[in-house]
Amino acid sequence: MLADDEPLNPTESGHPALVLISESDVLETSWRSWLEPWWQGHLYRCRSPEDAVPILQQFSSLIILLETDCPEHASRTLNHLRKHCPIAPSVLLLKEPPDQRWQALLTDPCNDHILSSGACETTLHRVLRYCSNLLQCHDRLRKLEQLQHLQNPEPTSSYNPELWRALQREEFVLFYQPRIDLHEGSICGAEALIRWQHPKRGLLTPDHFIPDCEASGLVVPLGYWVIQQVGKSLPNMLASGLKGRIGVNLSFRQFQDRFLATTIERLIKQHLIDTRTLEFELTETALCSDEEHVRESITQLSALGVEFSLDDFGTGYSSFSLLQKLPVATLKIDKSFIAGIPGNTDDEEIVRAMISLAHNLNKQVIAEGVENREQLEFLIRHECDQVQGYFFSRPICEEQFLTLLSRSQRQQAP
Repeated sequence: MLADDEPLNPTESGHPALVLISESDVLETSWRSWLEPWWQGHLYRCRSPEDAVPILQQFSSLIILLETDCPEHASRTLNHLRKHCPIAPSVLLLKEPPDQRWQALLTDPCNDHILSSGACETTLHRVLRYCSNLLQCHDRLRKLEQLQHLQNPEPTSSYNPELWRALQREEFVLFYQPRIDLHEGSICGAEALIRWQHPKRGLLTPDHFIPDCEASGLVVPLGYWVIQQVGKSLPNMLASGLKGRIGVNLSFRQFQDRFLATTIERLIKQHLIDTRTLEFELTETALCSDEEHVRESITQLSALGVEFSLDDFGTGYSSFSLLQKLPVATLKIDKSFIAGIPGNTDDEEIVRAMISLAHNLNKQVIAEGVENREQLEFLIRHECDQVQGYFFSRPICEEQFLTLLSRSQRQQAP
Protein backbone atom coordinates (compact mmCIF):
# COMPACT_ATOMS: atom_id res chain seq x y z
CA MET A 1 0.00 0.00 0.00
CA LEU A 2 2.92 2.38 0.61
CA ALA A 3 4.41 4.11 -2.38
CA ASP A 4 7.91 5.55 -2.41
CA ASP A 5 6.95 8.95 -3.78
CA GLU A 6 8.46 12.01 -2.17
CA PRO A 7 6.35 13.36 0.70
CA LEU A 8 4.51 16.59 0.17
CA ASN A 9 3.81 19.83 1.95
CA PRO A 10 0.19 19.72 3.11
CA THR A 11 -0.01 23.47 3.64
CA GLU A 12 0.55 24.55 0.04
CA SER A 13 -2.90 23.86 -1.42
CA GLY A 14 -5.29 26.05 0.47
CA HIS A 15 -7.02 24.21 3.30
CA PRO A 16 -5.84 20.63 3.74
CA ALA A 17 -6.20 19.06 7.15
CA LEU A 18 -5.51 16.00 9.23
CA VAL A 19 -8.21 14.97 11.67
CA LEU A 20 -7.02 12.80 14.56
CA ILE A 21 -9.70 11.11 16.66
CA SER A 22 -8.35 9.44 19.79
CA GLU A 23 -9.64 7.97 23.03
CA SER A 24 -6.26 8.26 24.74
CA ASP A 25 -4.57 11.46 25.93
CA VAL A 26 -1.15 9.81 25.76
CA LEU A 27 -1.53 8.41 22.24
CA GLU A 28 -3.25 11.55 21.02
CA THR A 29 -0.38 13.69 22.23
CA SER A 30 2.21 11.40 20.64
CA TRP A 31 0.70 11.68 17.20
CA ARG A 32 0.07 15.39 17.61
CA SER A 33 3.68 15.99 18.66
CA TRP A 34 5.15 14.05 15.75
CA LEU A 35 2.70 14.96 12.99
CA GLU A 36 2.05 18.61 13.68
CA PRO A 37 5.50 19.94 12.63
CA TRP A 38 4.78 18.74 9.08
CA TRP A 39 1.18 19.90 9.01
CA GLN A 40 1.99 23.24 10.66
CA GLY A 41 -1.22 23.84 12.53
CA HIS A 42 -3.50 21.90 10.18
CA LEU A 43 -3.76 18.88 12.49
CA TYR A 44 -7.12 18.83 14.27
CA ARG A 45 -7.70 16.78 17.41
CA CYS A 46 -11.23 15.55 18.12
CA ARG A 47 -12.67 13.52 20.98
CA SER A 48 -15.61 12.21 18.94
CA PRO A 49 -16.83 12.04 15.30
CA GLU A 50 -19.43 14.68 16.13
CA ASP A 51 -16.62 17.10 16.99
CA ALA A 52 -14.97 16.37 13.65
CA VAL A 53 -18.01 17.13 11.49
CA PRO A 54 -17.51 20.95 11.38
CA ILE A 55 -13.93 20.40 10.24
CA LEU A 56 -15.05 17.93 7.59
CA GLN A 57 -17.55 20.48 6.31
CA GLN A 58 -15.00 23.30 6.27
CA PHE A 59 -12.09 21.62 4.50
CA SER A 60 -12.21 19.90 1.13
CA SER A 61 -8.99 17.88 1.41
CA LEU A 62 -8.11 16.01 4.54
CA ILE A 63 -7.07 12.74 6.11
CA ILE A 64 -8.73 11.14 9.10
CA LEU A 65 -6.42 9.41 11.58
CA LEU A 66 -8.35 7.20 13.98
CA GLU A 67 -6.56 5.75 17.02
CA THR A 68 -8.60 2.80 18.21
CA ASP A 69 -8.49 -0.68 19.71
CA CYS A 70 -12.17 -1.50 19.11
CA PRO A 71 -13.46 -2.44 15.62
CA GLU A 72 -17.03 -1.57 16.54
CA HIS A 73 -15.99 1.94 17.59
CA ALA A 74 -13.89 2.31 14.43
CA SER A 75 -16.77 1.22 12.18
CA ARG A 76 -19.29 3.55 13.81
CA THR A 77 -16.89 6.47 13.64
CA LEU A 78 -15.95 5.94 10.00
CA ASN A 79 -19.57 5.49 8.94
CA HIS A 80 -20.55 8.70 10.69
CA LEU A 81 -17.68 10.70 9.19
CA ARG A 82 -18.16 9.39 5.65
CA LYS A 83 -21.70 10.71 5.58
CA HIS A 84 -20.13 14.18 5.63
CA CYS A 85 -16.94 13.51 3.67
CA PRO A 86 -17.28 10.32 1.60
CA ILE A 87 -13.90 10.58 -0.16
CA ALA A 88 -11.70 11.39 2.86
CA PRO A 89 -8.80 8.92 3.11
CA SER A 90 -8.66 7.14 6.46
CA VAL A 91 -5.72 5.66 8.34
CA LEU A 92 -6.50 3.36 11.24
CA LEU A 93 -3.72 3.23 13.83
CA LEU A 94 -4.15 0.08 15.86
CA LYS A 95 -2.59 -0.38 19.30
CA GLU A 96 -2.15 -4.12 18.74
CA PRO A 97 -1.93 -6.37 15.66
CA PRO A 98 -5.46 -6.93 14.33
CA ASP A 99 -7.31 -10.14 15.22
CA GLN A 100 -10.29 -11.83 13.55
CA ARG A 101 -12.69 -9.12 14.73
CA TRP A 102 -11.03 -6.66 12.35
CA GLN A 103 -11.57 -8.67 9.14
CA ALA A 104 -14.55 -6.61 7.98
CA LEU A 105 -12.58 -3.40 8.22
CA LEU A 106 -9.45 -4.96 6.74
CA THR A 107 -11.34 -6.09 3.64
CA ASP A 108 -13.45 -2.92 3.27
CA PRO A 109 -12.30 -1.19 0.05
CA CYS A 110 -13.32 2.18 1.53
CA ASN A 111 -10.43 1.94 3.99
CA ASP A 112 -7.34 3.12 2.24
CA HIS A 113 -4.97 1.66 4.77
CA ILE A 114 -4.79 -0.19 8.06
CA LEU A 115 -1.57 0.27 10.02
CA SER A 116 -0.62 -1.50 13.24
CA SER A 117 1.41 1.03 15.22
CA GLY A 118 2.43 -1.61 17.76
CA ALA A 119 4.01 -3.92 15.21
CA CYS A 120 5.91 -1.50 12.96
CA GLU A 121 9.24 0.06 13.84
CA THR A 122 8.91 2.80 11.22
CA THR A 123 5.36 3.83 12.07
CA LEU A 124 5.97 7.57 12.08
CA HIS A 125 7.75 7.67 8.76
CA ARG A 126 5.30 5.34 7.06
CA VAL A 127 2.28 7.29 8.27
CA LEU A 128 3.70 10.62 7.17
CA ARG A 129 4.76 9.29 3.80
CA TYR A 130 1.48 7.47 3.27
CA CYS A 131 -0.61 10.51 4.19
CA SER A 132 1.37 12.59 1.72
CA ASN A 133 0.87 9.99 -1.00
CA LEU A 134 -2.87 9.86 -0.36
CA LEU A 135 -3.19 13.60 -0.73
CA GLN A 136 -1.10 13.48 -3.89
CA CYS A 137 -3.51 10.91 -5.35
CA HIS A 138 -6.28 13.42 -4.71
CA ASP A 139 -4.20 15.95 -6.65
CA ARG A 140 -4.30 18.42 -3.78
CA LEU A 141 -0.68 18.96 -2.85
CA ARG A 142 2.66 19.67 -4.50
CA LYS A 143 6.07 18.29 -3.63
CA LEU A 144 8.27 19.80 -0.97
CA GLU A 145 12.05 19.30 -0.97
CA GLN A 146 12.36 19.90 2.77
CA LEU A 147 10.63 16.57 3.51
CA GLN A 148 12.93 14.39 1.39
CA HIS A 149 14.46 12.85 4.50
CA LEU A 150 11.16 11.05 5.12
CA GLN A 151 11.97 8.84 2.11
CA ASN A 152 14.51 7.02 4.24
CA PRO A 153 12.72 3.94 5.66
CA GLU A 154 15.13 3.83 8.59
CA PRO A 155 14.10 5.78 11.70
CA THR A 156 16.11 8.91 12.43
CA SER A 157 18.35 9.01 15.47
CA SER A 158 15.78 11.08 17.38
CA TYR A 159 12.97 8.58 16.84
CA ASN A 160 13.36 5.46 18.94
CA PRO A 161 10.56 2.99 18.17
CA GLU A 162 11.48 0.93 21.23
CA LEU A 163 10.55 3.86 23.47
CA TRP A 164 7.23 4.30 21.69
CA ARG A 165 6.43 0.64 22.23
CA ALA A 166 7.50 0.93 25.88
CA LEU A 167 4.91 3.66 26.42
CA GLN A 168 2.23 1.59 24.71
CA ARG A 169 3.09 -1.51 26.75
CA GLU A 170 3.32 0.43 30.03
CA GLU A 171 6.93 -0.55 30.70
CA PHE A 172 7.60 2.74 32.50
CA VAL A 173 7.23 2.90 36.28
CA LEU A 174 7.41 5.66 38.87
CA PHE A 175 9.67 5.79 41.88
CA TYR A 176 9.42 8.37 44.67
CA GLN A 177 12.18 10.13 46.61
CA PRO A 178 10.85 11.50 49.92
CA ARG A 179 11.32 15.10 50.99
CA ILE A 180 11.94 15.88 54.65
CA ASP A 181 10.62 18.95 56.44
CA LEU A 182 13.52 20.17 58.59
CA HIS A 183 11.19 22.06 60.93
CA GLU A 184 8.94 19.07 61.65
CA GLY A 185 11.42 16.26 61.01
CA SER A 186 8.89 14.31 58.95
CA ILE A 187 8.11 13.41 55.34
CA CYS A 188 6.43 16.35 53.61
CA GLY A 189 6.10 15.03 50.06
CA ALA A 190 8.24 13.45 47.38
CA GLU A 191 9.56 13.83 43.87
CA ALA A 192 8.16 11.42 41.26
CA LEU A 193 11.01 9.94 39.21
CA ILE A 194 10.45 7.81 36.12
CA ARG A 195 12.19 4.50 35.41
CA TRP A 196 12.02 2.13 32.44
CA GLN A 197 11.50 -1.53 33.30
CA HIS A 198 13.21 -2.77 30.15
CA PRO A 199 12.28 -6.38 29.31
CA LYS A 200 15.92 -7.30 28.62
CA ARG A 201 18.14 -4.64 30.22
CA GLY A 202 16.31 -4.38 33.54
CA LEU A 203 15.47 -1.17 35.40
CA LEU A 204 16.88 1.87 33.57
CA THR A 205 17.32 5.36 35.02
CA PRO A 206 16.25 8.47 33.05
CA ASP A 207 19.72 9.22 31.66
CA HIS A 208 19.36 6.08 29.51
CA PHE A 209 16.18 7.19 27.71
CA ILE A 210 15.06 10.75 28.50
CA PRO A 211 17.49 12.38 25.99
CA ASP A 212 15.89 10.36 23.17
CA CYS A 213 12.43 11.21 24.51
CA GLU A 214 13.33 14.90 24.51
CA ALA A 215 14.72 14.77 20.97
CA SER A 216 11.76 12.90 19.49
CA GLY A 217 9.00 14.69 21.38
CA LEU A 218 7.91 11.52 23.18
CA VAL A 219 8.63 13.31 26.46
CA VAL A 220 5.35 15.22 25.95
CA PRO A 221 2.98 12.23 26.11
CA LEU A 222 5.31 10.57 28.61
CA GLY A 223 4.94 13.61 30.86
CA TYR A 224 1.15 13.34 30.69
CA TRP A 225 1.44 9.64 31.54
CA VAL A 226 3.41 10.55 34.68
CA ILE A 227 0.68 12.97 35.77
CA GLN A 228 -1.95 10.28 35.20
CA GLN A 229 -0.02 7.76 37.29
CA VAL A 230 0.56 10.21 40.12
CA GLY A 231 -3.15 11.05 40.06
CA LYS A 232 -4.04 7.37 40.40
CA SER A 233 -1.59 6.91 43.29
CA LEU A 234 -2.45 10.00 45.33
CA PRO A 235 -5.53 8.54 47.11
CA ASN A 236 -3.40 5.74 48.58
CA MET A 237 -0.69 8.22 49.56
CA LEU A 238 -3.20 10.47 51.32
CA ALA A 239 -4.65 7.46 53.12
CA SER A 240 -1.12 6.56 54.28
CA GLY A 241 -0.56 10.02 55.75
CA LEU A 242 0.87 12.19 52.95
CA LYS A 243 1.15 15.79 54.11
CA GLY A 244 2.59 17.87 51.34
CA ARG A 245 2.96 17.60 47.59
CA ILE A 246 4.24 15.19 44.98
CA GLY A 247 6.61 16.91 42.56
CA VAL A 248 6.37 16.09 38.84
CA ASN A 249 9.02 17.29 36.42
CA LEU A 250 8.07 19.38 33.38
CA SER A 251 10.78 19.72 30.74
CA PHE A 252 11.35 22.62 28.36
CA ARG A 253 10.16 20.34 25.52
CA GLN A 254 6.75 19.96 27.15
CA PHE A 255 6.28 23.73 27.05
CA GLN A 256 6.50 23.54 23.26
CA ASP A 257 3.09 21.88 23.42
CA ARG A 258 0.70 24.80 23.08
CA PHE A 259 -2.03 22.75 24.78
CA LEU A 260 0.05 21.95 27.88
CA ALA A 261 -2.06 23.77 30.46
CA THR A 262 -5.44 22.71 29.05
CA THR A 263 -4.36 19.06 28.79
CA ILE A 264 -3.05 19.03 32.37
CA GLU A 265 -6.25 20.70 33.56
CA ARG A 266 -8.27 17.98 31.84
CA LEU A 267 -6.16 15.27 33.49
CA ILE A 268 -6.64 16.89 36.90
CA LYS A 269 -10.41 16.84 36.46
CA GLN A 270 -10.45 13.35 34.93
CA HIS A 271 -8.51 11.78 37.81
CA LEU A 272 -10.03 13.99 40.54
CA ILE A 273 -6.56 15.15 41.61
CA ASP A 274 -6.48 17.33 44.70
CA THR A 275 -4.27 20.15 43.41
CA ARG A 276 -3.09 20.87 46.97
CA THR A 277 -1.04 17.67 46.68
CA LEU A 278 0.50 18.39 43.26
CA GLU A 279 3.61 20.34 42.34
CA PHE A 280 5.34 20.79 38.99
CA GLU A 281 9.12 21.13 38.92
CA LEU A 282 10.50 23.39 36.20
CA THR A 283 14.04 23.81 34.97
CA GLU A 284 15.63 27.18 34.30
CA THR A 285 15.82 26.17 30.63
CA ALA A 286 12.03 25.79 30.57
CA LEU A 287 11.56 29.23 32.12
CA CYS A 288 13.66 30.86 29.42
CA SER A 289 12.34 28.87 26.43
CA ASP A 290 9.17 30.90 25.71
CA GLU A 291 8.57 33.42 28.46
CA GLU A 292 5.04 34.44 27.45
CA HIS A 293 3.76 30.87 26.94
CA VAL A 294 5.46 29.64 30.13
CA ARG A 295 3.97 32.48 32.15
CA GLU A 296 0.48 31.89 30.74
CA SER A 297 0.67 28.13 31.39
CA ILE A 298 1.98 28.51 34.94
CA THR A 299 -0.59 31.18 35.76
CA GLN A 300 -3.45 29.03 34.40
CA LEU A 301 -2.40 25.98 36.41
CA SER A 302 -1.52 27.95 39.51
CA ALA A 303 -5.08 29.28 39.58
CA LEU A 304 -6.21 25.67 40.06
CA GLY A 305 -4.11 25.34 43.22
CA VAL A 306 -1.04 23.62 41.73
CA GLU A 307 2.32 24.86 43.01
CA PHE A 308 5.55 25.23 41.04
CA SER A 309 9.17 24.80 42.04
CA LEU A 310 12.34 25.72 40.17
CA ASP A 311 14.57 22.65 39.88
CA ASP A 312 18.40 22.68 39.77
CA PHE A 313 18.46 26.32 40.85
CA GLY A 314 21.81 27.97 40.26
CA THR A 315 22.84 25.88 37.24
CA GLY A 316 21.09 28.00 34.58
CA TYR A 317 20.35 31.62 33.82
CA SER A 318 17.18 32.50 35.68
CA SER A 319 16.06 36.09 35.60
CA PHE A 320 15.32 37.34 39.10
CA SER A 321 12.64 39.61 37.64
CA LEU A 322 11.03 36.54 36.03
CA LEU A 323 11.12 34.72 39.37
CA GLN A 324 9.26 37.62 40.93
CA LYS A 325 6.63 37.62 38.17
CA LEU A 326 5.93 33.88 38.15
CA PRO A 327 4.06 32.03 40.93
CA VAL A 328 7.04 29.80 41.73
CA ALA A 329 6.73 28.77 45.38
CA THR A 330 9.97 26.83 45.89
CA LEU A 331 13.60 26.89 44.77
CA LYS A 332 15.51 23.60 44.70
CA ILE A 333 19.25 23.96 45.22
CA ASP A 334 21.11 21.70 42.82
CA LYS A 335 23.02 18.80 44.35
CA SER A 336 26.27 19.98 42.75
CA PHE A 337 26.40 22.80 45.33
CA ILE A 338 25.40 20.54 48.23
CA ALA A 339 28.21 18.10 47.38
CA GLY A 340 30.81 20.69 48.37
CA ILE A 341 29.49 21.43 51.85
CA PRO A 342 30.83 21.61 54.39
CA GLY A 343 34.42 22.30 53.50
CA ASN A 344 34.31 24.14 50.19
CA THR A 345 34.01 27.80 51.17
CA ASP A 346 32.69 28.84 47.74
CA ASP A 347 29.89 26.28 47.81
CA GLU A 348 29.08 27.14 51.41
CA GLU A 349 28.72 30.82 50.52
CA ILE A 350 26.62 30.04 47.44
CA VAL A 351 24.24 27.81 49.40
CA ARG A 352 23.88 30.41 52.17
CA ALA A 353 23.18 33.10 49.56
CA MET A 354 20.59 30.93 47.77
CA ILE A 355 18.71 30.22 50.99
CA SER A 356 18.74 33.90 51.90
CA LEU A 357 17.62 34.93 48.40
CA ALA A 358 14.75 32.46 48.39
CA HIS A 359 13.49 33.60 51.78
CA ASN A 360 13.76 37.25 50.75
CA LEU A 361 11.57 36.40 47.74
CA ASN A 362 9.11 34.61 50.10
CA LYS A 363 9.90 31.22 48.64
CA GLN A 364 10.63 27.85 50.23
CA VAL A 365 14.01 26.13 49.74
CA ILE A 366 14.69 22.45 49.09
CA ALA A 367 18.26 21.13 49.07
CA GLU A 368 18.80 18.15 46.76
CA GLY A 369 21.48 15.50 47.05
CA VAL A 370 21.92 15.44 50.83
CA GLU A 371 24.08 12.39 51.52
CA ASN A 372 25.57 12.80 55.01
CA ARG A 373 24.88 14.25 58.44
CA GLU A 374 27.40 17.10 58.05
CA GLN A 375 25.51 18.43 55.04
CA LEU A 376 22.23 18.10 56.91
CA GLU A 377 23.52 19.99 59.97
CA PHE A 378 24.88 22.80 57.76
CA LEU A 379 21.48 23.18 56.09
CA ILE A 380 19.64 23.14 59.43
CA ARG A 381 21.95 25.88 60.79
CA HIS A 382 21.19 28.07 57.77
CA GLU A 383 17.43 27.49 57.95
CA CYS A 384 16.87 25.46 54.82
CA ASP A 385 13.22 24.36 54.71
CA GLN A 386 13.32 20.89 53.16
CA VAL A 387 15.86 18.31 51.99
CA GLN A 388 15.94 15.17 49.88
CA GLY A 389 18.76 12.76 49.18
CA TYR A 390 20.30 9.38 49.85
CA PHE A 391 20.97 10.23 53.51
CA PHE A 392 17.23 9.75 54.05
CA SER A 393 16.16 7.55 51.17
CA ARG A 394 16.95 6.57 47.62
CA PRO A 395 14.08 6.74 45.11
CA ILE A 396 11.77 3.87 46.04
CA CYS A 397 8.74 2.17 44.50
CA GLU A 398 5.23 3.24 45.43
CA GLU A 399 4.66 0.38 47.84
CA GLN A 400 7.83 1.22 49.80
CA PHE A 401 6.92 4.92 49.81
CA LEU A 402 3.49 4.14 51.24
CA THR A 403 5.19 2.14 54.00
CA LEU A 404 7.47 5.10 54.82
CA LEU A 405 4.49 7.45 54.94
CA SER A 406 2.61 5.17 57.35
CA ARG A 407 5.66 4.83 59.59
CA SER A 408 6.23 8.59 59.59
CA GLN A 409 2.60 9.21 60.48
CA ARG A 410 2.79 6.81 63.43
CA GLN A 411 5.96 8.47 64.70
CA GLN A 412 4.31 11.90 64.57
CA ALA A 413 1.23 10.72 66.43
CA PRO A 414 1.00 12.02 70.03
